[in-house]
Amino acid sequence: MEDCSSASHGYLNAARRLEAKIENTVETTETLGLKYDVRMEAYMKAILENPSLFQNAAVMDVGCGTGILSLFAAKAGASRVIAVEASEKMAAVATQIAEDNGLWRNRKQTRDCGMSSGIIEVIHGMVEELDKNIEIQPHSVDVLLSEWMGYCLLYESMLSSVLFARDRWLKPGGAILPDTATILVAGFGVGGTSLPFWENVYGFRMSCVGKELVRDAAKAPIVDIVDANDLVTSPAILHTFDLATMRLDEVDFTAMTELEPNLHNSSNNSNSVEAEASWCHGVVLWFETGFTSRFCKESPAVLSSSPYTPKTHWSQTILTFREPIAVASRKSVTNVSAPVGSHACPAVKVHLRLSIARAPEHRSIDISLETTGIAGDGRKRHWPVQLFTLR
Repeated sequence: MEDCSSASHGYLNAARRLEAKIENTVETTETLGLKYDVRMEAYMKAILENPSLFQNAAVMDVGCGTGILSLFAAKAGASRVIAVEASEKMAAVATQIAEDNGLWRNRKQTRDCGMSSGIIEVIHGMVEELDKNIEIQPHSVDVLLSEWMGYCLLYESMLSSVLFARDRWLKPGGAILPDTATILVAGFGVGGTSLPFWENVYGFRMSCVGKELVRDAAKAPIVDIVDANDLVTSPAILHTFDLATMRLDEVDFTAMTELEPNLHNSSNNSNSVEAEASWCHGVVLWFETGFTSRFCKESPAVLSSSPYTPKTHWSQTILTFREPIAVASRKSVTNVSAPVGSHACPAVKVHLRLSIARAPEHRSIDISLETTGIAGDGRKRHWPVQLFTLR
């Protein structure tokens, strides 16, 4: 009998082949998502382990891709699943998969005969124009599903389409999954940059290249994996969306938070700045989506793209400071004549004011970052605002 690891390996390889086959379509993110157990396990738990939510429910899957979430919903007992996909290619793939699993609902047969044994209807088109493609009553869906998230949560995301579907098709009191989305932030040290690599390249010092790359990184976000051991502050919540109640104009936001040093190697018995201080080279953003007990009463779940959890295809989003900021615990001795954020006077807190807004360029986002270092004696230092575009 095939064990779980072998089956998973085969599934992942198949997803890679499918991704290659449908390259040059915007839906490759969906097939990428199939490669990562973190994403699949969270959705699978939220759907399959909450039978009272899905039993005999009418479900809508916005941006269904391969239709994997629709398949989960059908397996959980949904009576009807409307899988909406804007790409003609992916809609055809999802249709074939549903048919191959005996779950496809043939709309022509339903119209002609008034009955159908299938559950999943795959609709090619935008969810905003759904009623042009099928007969569906407003506010007739029990559960709204979507894997809409992009890099930094909002880059290339389908959130606006999901909110439209919620307002147009979801019943009053109906469930939206996930129902919360939170952006978190932490400061990273030199290990989160390319500087260590360029210090020794096959025995040769090439630090000038690393410094140039860091200067470039201060102008554009980087999507990459950051090791949790390279974080030099504790994480903080930047912003939380309540997907059941938020308005479309609340997608763009400005939020403030404070980061406090979390230096793994600091000595609790030393008052030395040399022993306590570390350099914060920038901040890293990630997100968590919640399938909370508001709707998933039997088994809540969380999907995280955090540095502390197994990696996902979303990675993290790195915003590099123009110059690093020295940070330390409150126990550090500081030089009151030195500028805040220097090694002689490290910051004990880093205050952030961060704005994220949808850019004029389709599905891109603009990010504004304002940074303030706060010394142990209360002095502050403000750095010039940095502007980034994730495109």
